[in-house]
Amino acid sequence: MKIINQAKGMKSILSIAALSILLMGSCTKDVVKEGPKPINNEITSMNDVIVPVGFNWENSRDVNLTVNTSDTRFQEAVHIVSVYDENPLAGGQLIARGAATVNAGFVSKINISNTIKRVFVSKLSPDGSEINKYIDLDSKNVTVALGYTTQVGKTGLGKTGSPDCSSGCTQTITTSTSGISLNTGNVVCVTGNNITVSFNFNGGTLKICGTNVTINNLSFGGSSSLIITSTGSATFGNLNFNGTFQNWGTARITNSFNSGGTITNNGTIIADDNFNLNSNTNTTNNGTITVAKTLGLSGTLTNNSSITVTDDMNVNGGSLLINSCYLRIMDDYQNNSTTRNYGYIRVDDETTINGGSEEGLYSGAMFRTKDLKLNGMIKGYVSTSLFKVTNDTRINSGASVVNFVQFCDLNGIESNLGTIGSGATQSCGLYLAVTSCNPEGNGTPPVNNDTDGDGVNNSSDDYPTDPTKAFNNYYPTANGRATVAFEDQWPSKADYDMNDVVISYRYNIVTNASNVVVQVNANYSLIATGGVFQNGFGVEFPINRANATGVSGGTLEAGQTKAVVTLFNNSRAAVQNWNTKIGLATSDSVNYAVSFNVTSGPTLSNFGLGIYNPFIWNNTAGFGRGYEIHLPGKTPTTLANTTLFGTSSDNSNITAGRYYVTKSNGLPWAINIPVKFNYPSERADITTAHLKFATWVQSNGTTYSDWYSNQAGYRNSSNIYIIP
Repeated sequence: MKIINQAKGMKSILSIAALSILLMGSCTKDVVKEGPKPINNEITSMNDVIVPVGFNWENSRDVNLTVNTSDTRFQEAVHIVSVYDENPLAGGQLIARGAATVNAGFVSKINISNTIKRVFVSKLSPDGSEINKYIDLDSKNVTVALGYTTQVGKTGLGKTGSPDCSSGCTQTITTSTSGISLNTGNVVCVTGNNITVSFNFNGGTLKICGTNVTINNLSFGGSSSLIITSTGSATFGNLNFNGTFQNWGTARITNSFNSGGTITNNGTIIADDNFNLNSNTNTTNNGTITVAKTLGLSGTLTNNSSITVTDDMNVNGGSLLINSCYLRIMDDYQNNSTTRNYGYIRVDDETTINGGSEEGLYSGAMFRTKDLKLNGMIKGYVSTSLFKVTNDTRINSGASVVNFVQFCDLNGIESNLGTIGSGATQSCGLYLAVTSCNPEGNGTPPVNNDTDGDGVNNSSDDYPTDPTKAFNNYYPTANGRATVAFEDQWPSKADYDMNDVVISYRYNIVTNASNVVVQVNANYSLIATGGVFQNGFGVEFPINRANATGVSGGTLEAGQTKAVVTLFNNSRAAVQNWNTKIGLATSDSVNYAVSFNVTSGPTLSNFGLGIYNPFIWNNTAGFGRGYEIHLPGKTPTTLANTTLFGTSSDNSNITAGRYYVTKSNGLPWAINIPVKFNYPSERADITTAHLKFATWVQSNGTTYSDWYSNQAGYRNSSNIYIIP
């Protein structure tokens, strides 16, 4: 019988007899329909939606997120973990925050929109250093470990693992010799000191273990290998090769250096002339390289230790520079390709970053230059880094500074025709500690000031003078709001305009320094009352009633096992105009600020950040407090009349763990949306207002998880009520 819509059209309360007819007269079926799925534009009624078996009607899901720290630099000191829905520099909002130590991670259960596939996690160490990471939410239980950004130091690096000349030598040289042939398969070992040697290279391996060995004009091809061991030192006139060069000792090149092979430097290389790393060169520096003239890079250079260039450095097109420690250019620097800086780069004169190139800064890196001409991009990754200009900045048209970058010009930017934004800021205060890789550092360390003595520094403590409180945690986010929308005809089927009671809300769950819940703050707004019934509203929280104290803004309901806070008993009196009928008078939303303390509270991981258990009940004469209506799958409170389960259209079954769905096709009486929801107007079925809703349901939630958004083709605006 389709008389529910008639009931909602009434402007006065129905008689008890009429209401009884409504409750008992609905047609019922005991099975969930299966069959072909009509396309969305064929569906104009919820009754035609084919609901997959087991569909839970949820627009968000619980994720148990654990963030551990492996940062042992501060023993048992507290690290602050913050979880955002996106990078906060790009507008992301806080969800959760808490403490982690090396022995106990930060564990939270967050209810997150199905449209959000990852979160942004930040770990702040006691010294003010920060590391950030995007975390994929690809399962119900996600665990990540965050350490700290390590810059590879110079001291002693690469000295172990050096070969020697004690074995494997096919020929050993102890005195000055010329014209020695090196062929494939030969291993010639030079063990003499203070000698001069020349070679004819046709392949093979040359090992230098002696000291002060002079090699005349050495050239060798791709099948050849040059090794200077940790006991060796050699001087070369010209060094040109396409083979493999491994150095654990000291190599000095007095004239030009041209490479086309693989270089691994674990010792010291001194170049008195130009140092050219050509396009097919792959160079890894774990030691010290000093270049007296120009360093030209056309291949790949990974610097894990120290490079000093007295003249210019040119990063040519198609090359890749990865700097993890210390790189100093004492004249000009030109980037025509890609640089990834995880450490410290200093340019004493002018830096030019040309169009199409990227100067990448990662995880607290620093780039310092006197002058800057920017035609390309400076881009930050993972956590904030510093780009510092001490004199003149010229940012030309099309150039940009974006993401995790603090851009500092000590005397102000002289010309900016480009963009500094999308997370990048103009400032000079970023704290970077002095390290073996960064001898300069920047800023001042944060003051270790913990007024309330709870172990959380004032700068990270949301309640710095209250030792019982430390962190704010939010659902859905710090500035966001969720919405719960009800149909009020239970246990009879509804008309599915989902506007009989519409409430938007946000929670702030306060925890202490041990991540234990100590207070609940909630803000609710009763937006719409599109039903004739006198509905009450309450929320059941996951703690015992005795553990909720000091309730304000609501009523801690008596007779309940769990803590149930009620806001109102009669929605018709609270918002007299329905706020569902387009063109008619409206009432202002009614706001409720609810707060209560939690004694002997659970941890945030047990309490959770989410929907909890909101419900309405039909307080109209002839019904009463037992007529609770919950979200599908949510359990009734102690005061619910469970004898109504299975009557009329309801298919609830306590034994089966099934609650608040219809018999005919598993439809709900309520739905939660993790945003502020634009609900259907009066008597407009939700499928005719939100045009992707039916497809979302029938796909079992796999498509159009954002069905409630305002994208093109998603809505029929004439069937959606917008409060003026």
